[in-house]
Amino acid sequence: MLKKSLAVLGMLIPLYSNAQEKIYYQVQADVYSEPLSIHSFTDDWDDPDFKSGKNAFAHGLMQLGIKQGQWDFSWIWRYDYVLRFSPDTAKLYYQIKNEKLIDANTQYDLQLEAQHIDTVGSRFAYTWQLSPNWNVTTGATALIGRHYADGQVNALAKTIDQEQLMDRVKWLNGQIDYSYDQPALKEDKMGWNERANHGYGFAFDTSLQGTIANHWKVNINIQDALAYLYWQDAPYTQYQVAYDQDKRPRFDIQGQFNKYYQYTQKLPFKIYTDLNYQSDQNWLLGVSSISNQYSSLWQLNAYWDEGVQWGIHFEPQTHALGLSVQHQNFGLKYIADDLNTNQAKRMGAQLFAQYQW
Repeated sequence: MLKKSLAVLGMLIPLYSNAQEKIYYQVQADVYSEPLSIHSFTDDWDDPDFKSGKNAFAHGLMQLGIKQGQWDFSWIWRYDYVLRFSPDTAKLYYQIKNEKLIDANTQYDLQLEAQHIDTVGSRFAYTWQLSPNWNVTTGATALIGRHYADGQVNALAKTIDQEQLMDRVKWLNGQIDYSYDQPALKEDKMGWNERANHGYGFAFDTSLQGTIANHWKVNINIQDALAYLYWQDAPYTQYQVAYDQDKRPRFDIQGQFNKYYQYTQKLPFKIYTDLNYQSDQNWLLGVSSISNQYSSLWQLNAYWDEGVQWGIHFEPQTHALGLSVQHQNFGLKYIADDLNTNQAKRMGAQLFAQYQW
Protein backbone atom coordinates (compact mmCIF):
# COMPACT_ATOMS: atom_id res chain seq x y z
CA MET A 1 0.00 0.00 0.00
CA LEU A 2 2.80 2.40 0.87
CA LYS A 3 4.61 1.70 -2.41
CA LYS A 4 1.45 2.56 -4.32
CA SER A 5 1.11 5.80 -2.38
CA LEU A 6 4.64 6.79 -3.33
CA ALA A 7 3.92 6.08 -6.97
CA VAL A 8 0.74 8.17 -6.88
CA LEU A 9 2.59 11.08 -5.27
CA GLY A 10 5.30 10.82 -7.90
CA MET A 11 2.70 11.12 -10.68
CA LEU A 12 0.86 14.00 -9.03
CA ILE A 13 3.80 16.40 -9.30
CA PRO A 14 4.19 16.38 -13.10
CA LEU A 15 0.42 16.33 -13.63
CA TYR A 16 0.03 19.36 -11.42
CA SER A 17 2.87 21.28 -13.03
CA ASN A 18 0.58 22.98 -15.56
CA ALA A 19 -0.81 25.11 -12.74
CA GLN A 20 2.34 25.66 -10.71
CA GLU A 21 3.34 29.14 -9.57
CA LYS A 22 6.63 28.48 -7.81
CA ILE A 23 9.43 25.93 -7.89
CA TYR A 24 11.86 25.90 -4.97
CA TYR A 25 14.94 24.15 -3.69
CA GLN A 26 16.36 24.16 -0.18
CA VAL A 27 19.18 22.52 1.74
CA GLN A 28 19.50 22.67 5.52
CA ALA A 29 22.07 21.11 7.83
CA ASP A 30 22.66 21.43 11.58
CA VAL A 31 25.48 19.54 13.30
CA TYR A 32 26.60 19.68 16.92
CA SER A 33 29.05 17.71 19.04
CA GLU A 34 29.23 18.71 22.70
CA PRO A 35 32.34 16.85 23.96
CA LEU A 36 34.79 17.56 21.09
CA SER A 37 35.01 18.79 17.49
CA ILE A 38 32.69 17.37 14.84
CA HIS A 39 35.68 16.22 12.80
CA SER A 40 37.17 14.31 15.74
CA PHE A 41 33.78 12.93 16.80
CA THR A 42 33.26 11.31 13.40
CA ASP A 43 36.87 10.23 13.02
CA ASP A 44 39.33 9.14 15.72
CA TRP A 45 38.41 11.22 18.83
CA ASP A 46 41.93 12.69 18.80
CA ASP A 47 41.21 16.15 20.17
CA PRO A 48 43.14 17.95 22.94
CA ASP A 49 40.07 20.15 23.58
CA PHE A 50 37.93 17.29 24.92
CA LYS A 51 35.25 18.36 27.40
CA SER A 52 32.45 16.60 29.17
CA GLY A 53 29.20 16.38 27.23
CA LYS A 54 25.98 14.47 26.73
CA ASN A 55 24.70 15.29 23.24
CA ALA A 56 25.60 15.10 19.60
CA PHE A 57 23.35 15.36 16.56
CA ALA A 58 23.25 15.87 12.81
CA HIS A 59 20.07 16.89 11.01
CA GLY A 60 20.06 17.27 7.24
CA LEU A 61 17.32 18.07 4.72
CA MET A 62 17.28 18.54 0.95
CA GLN A 63 13.97 19.43 -0.68
CA LEU A 64 12.85 20.16 -4.25
CA GLY A 65 9.22 21.15 -4.66
CA ILE A 66 6.52 23.12 -6.39
CA LYS A 67 3.83 25.34 -4.85
CA GLN A 68 0.46 26.21 -6.31
CA GLY A 69 -1.72 28.39 -4.16
CA GLN A 70 -2.09 26.63 -0.84
CA TRP A 71 -0.75 23.27 -2.06
CA ASP A 72 2.85 22.14 -1.84
CA PHE A 73 4.34 19.00 -3.43
CA SER A 74 8.00 18.07 -2.98
CA TRP A 75 10.67 15.39 -3.11
CA ILE A 76 12.90 15.21 -0.03
CA TRP A 77 16.03 13.58 1.31
CA ARG A 78 16.55 13.58 5.06
CA TYR A 79 19.31 12.52 7.40
CA ASP A 80 19.11 12.34 11.18
CA TYR A 81 21.74 11.15 13.63
CA VAL A 82 20.88 11.75 17.29
CA LEU A 83 23.08 10.57 20.17
CA ARG A 84 22.54 10.88 23.90
CA PHE A 85 25.28 9.60 26.21
CA SER A 86 26.42 9.97 29.78
CA PRO A 87 29.54 12.07 30.47
CA ASP A 88 31.23 8.88 31.71
CA THR A 89 30.62 7.24 28.33
CA ALA A 90 32.23 10.09 26.42
CA LYS A 91 35.17 10.24 28.82
CA LEU A 92 35.85 6.48 28.78
CA TYR A 93 35.60 6.25 24.99
CA TYR A 94 37.98 9.20 24.63
CA GLN A 95 40.50 7.60 27.00
CA ILE A 96 40.41 4.25 25.20
CA LYS A 97 40.62 5.72 21.67
CA ASN A 98 43.61 7.84 22.69
CA GLU A 99 45.31 5.01 24.59
CA LYS A 100 45.12 6.86 27.89
CA LEU A 101 44.83 5.14 31.27
CA ILE A 102 41.22 5.09 32.40
CA ASP A 103 40.57 6.63 35.81
CA ALA A 104 41.37 4.43 38.79
CA ASN A 105 39.08 3.83 41.78
CA THR A 106 36.11 5.17 39.85
CA GLN A 107 32.62 3.92 39.12
CA TYR A 108 31.56 4.48 35.52
CA ASP A 109 27.91 4.93 34.61
CA LEU A 110 27.85 4.15 30.89
CA GLN A 111 24.77 5.05 28.84
CA LEU A 112 24.31 5.54 25.12
CA GLU A 113 21.14 6.00 23.08
CA ALA A 114 21.43 6.28 19.31
CA GLN A 115 19.08 6.91 16.41
CA HIS A 116 20.25 7.05 12.83
CA ILE A 117 17.91 7.50 9.86
CA ASP A 118 18.58 8.09 6.15
CA THR A 119 15.39 8.44 4.07
CA VAL A 120 13.94 9.76 0.83
CA GLY A 121 10.30 10.46 0.17
CA SER A 122 7.48 12.49 -1.34
CA ARG A 123 5.68 15.15 0.66
CA PHE A 124 2.42 16.97 0.14
CA ALA A 125 1.17 19.83 2.30
CA TYR A 126 -1.68 22.30 2.52
CA THR A 127 -1.77 25.75 4.13
CA TRP A 128 -4.90 26.72 6.03
CA GLN A 129 -5.70 30.41 6.48
CA LEU A 130 -6.92 30.79 10.05
CA SER A 131 -7.24 34.59 9.93
CA PRO A 132 -5.73 37.45 7.93
CA ASN A 133 -2.59 37.29 10.13
CA TRP A 134 -2.33 33.58 10.92
CA ASN A 135 -2.01 30.35 8.97
CA VAL A 136 -1.11 26.76 9.70
CA THR A 137 0.47 24.26 7.33
CA THR A 138 0.06 20.51 7.67
CA GLY A 139 2.18 18.08 5.70
CA ALA A 140 2.42 14.33 5.17
CA THR A 141 5.43 12.48 3.76
CA ALA A 142 5.62 8.93 2.41
CA LEU A 143 9.11 7.68 3.29
CA ILE A 144 11.51 5.07 2.01
CA GLY A 145 14.16 4.21 4.56
CA ARG A 146 17.66 3.52 3.26
CA HIS A 147 19.75 3.18 6.43
CA TYR A 148 19.08 3.06 10.15
CA ALA A 149 20.37 2.18 13.59
CA ASP A 150 18.22 2.34 16.71
CA GLY A 151 19.05 1.19 20.21
CA GLN A 152 21.05 1.61 23.36
CA VAL A 153 24.04 0.47 25.41
CA ASN A 154 24.01 0.55 29.23
CA ALA A 155 26.66 -0.56 31.71
CA LEU A 156 28.08 -0.02 35.19
CA ALA A 157 31.78 -0.56 35.85
CA LYS A 158 34.20 -0.19 38.77
CA THR A 159 37.95 0.41 38.38
CA ILE A 160 40.90 -0.06 40.72
CA ASP A 161 44.51 1.16 40.68
CA GLN A 162 46.26 -1.29 38.33
CA GLU A 163 48.40 -0.73 35.22
CA GLN A 164 46.84 -3.05 32.63
CA LEU A 165 43.39 -2.21 31.29
CA MET A 166 41.67 -5.50 32.13
CA ASP A 167 43.34 -5.56 35.56
CA ARG A 168 42.19 -1.99 36.13
CA VAL A 169 38.52 -2.97 35.63
CA LYS A 170 37.32 -4.56 38.86
CA TRP A 171 33.87 -5.49 37.54
CA LEU A 172 31.48 -4.58 34.74
CA ASN A 173 27.81 -5.34 34.01
CA GLY A 174 26.30 -4.15 30.76
CA GLN A 175 23.92 -4.82 27.92
CA ILE A 176 23.62 -4.01 24.23
CA ASP A 177 20.26 -3.86 22.48
CA TYR A 178 19.96 -2.31 19.02
CA SER A 179 18.54 -2.95 15.56
CA TYR A 180 20.11 -1.84 12.27
CA ASP A 181 20.12 -2.17 8.50
CA GLN A 182 23.75 -3.33 8.70
CA PRO A 183 25.94 -4.18 11.71
CA ALA A 184 27.80 -1.29 13.35
CA LEU A 185 29.69 -2.98 16.21
CA LYS A 186 31.90 -5.38 14.22
CA GLU A 187 29.42 -8.23 14.40
CA ASP A 188 30.85 -9.43 11.08
CA LYS A 189 33.96 -10.59 12.95
CA MET A 190 31.65 -12.99 14.80
CA GLY A 191 30.13 -14.29 11.58
CA TRP A 192 27.02 -12.06 11.55
CA ASN A 193 26.58 -9.74 8.59
CA GLU A 194 22.85 -9.73 7.89
CA ARG A 195 21.20 -6.74 6.20
CA ALA A 196 17.68 -5.36 6.45
CA ASN A 197 15.41 -4.71 3.50
CA HIS A 198 14.32 -1.14 2.76
CA GLY A 199 11.98 0.36 5.29
CA TYR A 200 8.72 2.14 4.49
CA GLY A 201 6.90 4.65 6.61
CA PHE A 202 5.30 8.04 7.02
CA ALA A 203 5.86 11.37 8.72
CA PHE A 204 3.53 14.24 9.62
CA ASP A 205 4.69 17.80 10.12
CA THR A 206 3.01 21.09 10.96
CA SER A 207 3.95 24.75 11.12
CA LEU A 208 2.28 27.89 12.46
CA GLN A 209 2.98 31.37 11.13
CA GLY A 210 1.50 34.67 12.21
CA THR A 211 1.86 38.26 13.33
CA ILE A 212 1.14 39.73 16.76
CA ALA A 213 0.37 43.45 17.13
CA ASN A 214 1.72 44.16 13.65
CA HIS A 215 5.35 43.97 14.83
CA TRP A 216 5.98 40.45 16.18
CA LYS A 217 6.36 37.69 13.58
CA VAL A 218 6.07 34.09 14.79
CA ASN A 219 7.07 30.89 13.00
CA ILE A 220 6.92 27.46 14.67
CA ASN A 221 7.73 24.35 12.65
CA ILE A 222 7.47 20.79 14.02
CA GLN A 223 9.01 18.11 11.82
CA ASP A 224 8.23 14.45 12.42
CA ALA A 225 5.50 15.28 14.93
CA LEU A 226 4.32 11.73 14.27
CA ALA A 227 6.68 9.59 12.20
CA TYR A 228 7.47 5.88 11.90
CA LEU A 229 9.50 3.57 9.68
CA TYR A 230 8.74 -0.14 9.35
CA TRP A 231 11.75 -2.32 8.51
CA GLN A 232 11.30 -5.85 7.20
CA ASP A 233 13.68 -8.67 8.20
CA ALA A 234 15.53 -6.28 10.50
CA PRO A 235 18.70 -7.63 12.17
CA TYR A 236 19.35 -6.97 15.83
CA THR A 237 22.00 -7.54 18.47
CA GLN A 238 21.05 -8.30 22.07
CA TYR A 239 23.79 -9.21 24.53
CA GLN A 240 24.42 -9.08 28.27
CA VAL A 241 28.06 -8.89 29.39
CA ALA A 242 29.37 -9.47 32.92
CA TYR A 243 33.00 -9.27 34.00
CA ASP A 244 34.45 -9.80 37.47
CA GLN A 245 38.11 -10.14 38.39
CA ASP A 246 37.32 -12.37 41.32
CA LYS A 247 35.26 -14.93 39.37
CA ARG A 248 36.28 -17.78 37.12
CA PRO A 249 35.69 -17.52 34.30
CA ARG A 250 35.90 -13.75 34.48
CA PHE A 251 33.57 -13.20 31.52
CA ASP A 252 29.93 -14.23 31.28
CA ILE A 253 28.45 -13.30 27.88
CA GLN A 254 24.88 -14.19 26.94
CA GLY A 255 22.75 -13.05 24.04
CA GLN A 256 22.02 -13.45 20.38
CA PHE A 257 22.05 -12.12 16.84
CA ASN A 258 18.72 -12.50 15.11
CA LYS A 259 16.11 -10.81 12.91
CA TYR A 260 12.79 -9.16 13.57
CA TYR A 261 10.07 -9.98 11.07
CA GLN A 262 9.23 -6.27 11.27
CA TYR A 263 10.91 -3.58 13.34
CA THR A 264 9.08 -0.32 14.07
CA GLN A 265 11.30 2.72 14.42
CA LYS A 266 9.95 6.00 15.78
CA LEU A 267 11.69 8.95 14.13
CA PRO A 268 13.10 11.76 16.29
CA PHE A 269 11.14 14.99 16.15
CA LYS A 270 12.66 18.42 15.44
CA ILE A 271 11.17 21.77 16.45
CA TYR A 272 12.27 25.02 14.83
CA THR A 273 11.05 28.33 16.24
CA ASP A 274 11.54 31.90 15.06
CA LEU A 275 10.30 35.07 16.79
CA ASN A 276 11.20 38.45 15.27
CA TYR A 277 10.37 42.05 16.10
CA GLN A 278 9.84 44.15 12.97
CA SER A 279 10.54 47.81 13.67
CA ASP A 280 9.15 50.75 11.71
CA GLN A 281 12.66 51.19 10.33
CA ASN A 282 14.72 48.72 8.33
CA TRP A 283 15.95 46.56 11.21
CA LEU A 284 14.63 43.42 12.90
CA LEU A 285 15.61 41.68 16.13
CA GLY A 286 14.72 38.13 16.99
CA VAL A 287 15.38 34.81 18.68
CA SER A 288 15.23 31.36 17.11
CA SER A 289 15.86 27.77 18.19
CA ILE A 290 16.37 24.20 17.05
CA SER A 291 15.29 21.39 19.38
CA ASN A 292 15.12 17.61 19.44
CA GLN A 293 14.16 15.24 22.23
CA TYR A 294 17.54 15.64 23.94
CA SER A 295 18.67 19.23 23.47
CA SER A 296 17.78 22.77 22.38
CA LEU A 297 20.03 25.43 20.89
CA TRP A 298 19.00 29.10 20.82
CA GLN A 299 20.13 31.92 18.58
CA LEU A 300 19.97 35.70 18.89
CA ASN A 301 19.42 37.36 15.51
CA ALA A 302 19.65 40.88 14.09
CA TYR A 303 18.71 41.87 10.53
CA TRP A 304 19.01 44.92 8.30
CA ASP A 305 16.64 45.02 5.32
CA GLU A 306 16.94 47.27 2.30
CA GLY A 307 15.52 44.99 -0.38
CA VAL A 308 18.19 42.43 0.51
CA GLN A 309 18.09 41.29 4.13
CA TRP A 310 21.45 40.89 5.88
CA GLY A 311 21.64 39.07 9.21
CA ILE A 312 24.08 38.34 12.03
CA HIS A 313 23.51 35.48 14.45
CA PHE A 314 24.90 34.40 17.82
CA GLU A 315 24.29 31.11 19.66
CA PRO A 316 25.11 31.63 23.37
CA GLN A 317 25.31 27.95 24.32
CA THR A 318 27.91 27.08 21.69
CA HIS A 319 29.42 30.56 21.13
CA ALA A 320 28.76 30.11 17.42
CA LEU A 321 28.58 33.16 15.14
CA GLY A 322 26.82 33.34 11.80
CA LEU A 323 25.95 35.50 8.81
CA SER A 324 22.99 35.35 6.46
CA VAL A 325 21.67 37.05 3.35
CA GLN A 326 18.14 36.74 1.99
CA HIS A 327 16.33 38.06 -1.06
CA GLN A 328 12.88 37.29 -2.37
CA ASN A 329 14.17 34.39 -4.48
CA PHE A 330 17.28 33.20 -2.65
CA GLY A 331 18.78 32.91 0.81
CA LEU A 332 22.00 31.72 2.43
CA LYS A 333 23.05 31.27 6.07
CA TYR A 334 26.15 29.86 7.74
CA ILE A 335 26.97 29.57 11.44
CA ALA A 336 29.92 27.97 13.27
CA ASP A 337 31.84 28.28 16.51
CA ASP A 338 35.23 28.13 14.77
CA LEU A 339 36.48 29.31 11.37
CA ASN A 340 38.57 26.13 11.18
CA THR A 341 35.98 23.51 10.28
CA ASN A 342 38.22 20.76 11.69
CA GLN A 343 37.96 22.39 15.13
CA ALA A 344 34.26 23.37 15.06
CA LYS A 345 31.86 21.71 17.46
CA ARG A 346 28.83 23.47 15.98
CA MET A 347 28.08 24.10 12.33
CA GLY A 348 24.92 25.00 10.49
CA ALA A 349 24.13 25.94 6.89
CA GLN A 350 21.02 26.82 4.91
CA LEU A 351 20.53 27.44 1.20
CA PHE A 352 17.24 28.45 -0.41
CA ALA A 353 16.32 29.34 -3.98
CA GLN A 354 13.01 29.66 -5.83
CA TYR A 355 11.60 30.73 -9.17
CA GLN A 356 8.15 32.25 -9.49
CA TRP A 357 5.96 32.96 -12.48
